Amino acid sequence: MNHTVRKIIRDLGLKNEFARVMVLRSPFDFLSAVLNANMLESFIRIMERGEGESLSNAFWKFLIFSMLLFGYNATIWATISINTDMMFHKRLRLRLMDSMLSRTEQEMDRLSAGDWITRLNMDVDKTADYITCPLNFMHAMIASVNLILSSVILVFLNPKLFTVTVLVMIPFFILSSFVIIRKIPYYRRKSQESQAEYTNWMEPIVEAGDAITIFDGEEIVLREVEEKSLNIMRQNVKTNKLTSLSSTVTIISGNLGYVLLLLMGNSMIGKGVKDFAQLTKITQYRGQMMMGVMCVNSCINNMKSNLSGAERVEEVINE
Repeated sequence: MNHTVRKIIRDLGLKNEFARVMVLRSPFDFLSAVLNANMLESFIRIMERGEGESLSNAFWKFLIFSMLLFGYNATIWATISINTDMMFHKRLRLRLMDSMLSRTEQEMDRLSAGDWITRLNMDVDKTADYITCPLNFMHAMIASVNLILSSVILVFLNPKLFTVTVLVMIPFFILSSFVIIRKIPYYRRKSQESQAEYTNWMEPIVEAGDAITIFDGEEIVLREVEEKSLNIMRQNVKTNKLTSLSSTVTIISGNLGYVLLLLMGNSMIGKGVKDFAQLTKITQYRGQMMMGVMCVNSCINNMKSNLSGAERVEEVINE
């Protein structure tokens, strides 16, 4: 977690609440991976033996375990995660309002009205999105637990496949998650600043539309509004291009890994892998590793995008 967001959470007194949510939600992906891997292995072995009755029993057993697992996750989400998210929004907005009300008129004038509005609304939402929104910090943490534990299991099941997976994964992950997206926070912050300027030009249109018309100021105002809108679009396009490029690199990494798996799969039977059922189980954990990497990559992209909001909020709180 970025130190700015961590500082905001600590200042709002929600450190323990978020730690509790993370601990309770973190095992979900890994437990689901273990359940799926063992389910496929069991189904294949039962079908190879031709035991129809055993297949039906295994189906119901795994169905019950799946329902319990997803029921647990839904319960944690409904009873704890949502309440913590709502509490974070409430406390952060109140903290910003208290900071604004405690300032002198000269201090308030340091930022424009549009800047204050965007910080109270868009930037607060981005700060909250950094933590709990899908494919952000919370999901990165869950995916990381799944990635680490699935990797440990794959090391014991098939060190050769684990080594190949890591060698393919690491260079692409570094390129995608750190090199390509390093400029995203800068572009997002510029977009937020342009949004504040755009909001500033909306105020005279609403409050002084008649005066603008009388003094023939429509062209000036519209030209400024157009320029601010184009600035927002330019920064967002730059961000989206980097995000798309990062996702493309991650997909190439995953597909390359599957090609290598196809080339290696047949030769692995009888050499550390006794049959097709075990190979299927092993490839499930390899798939979970790749899925974890892709999820973490997407989360890092989104966290980088939302970090601009957290930085702007923190500036007001601790100024």
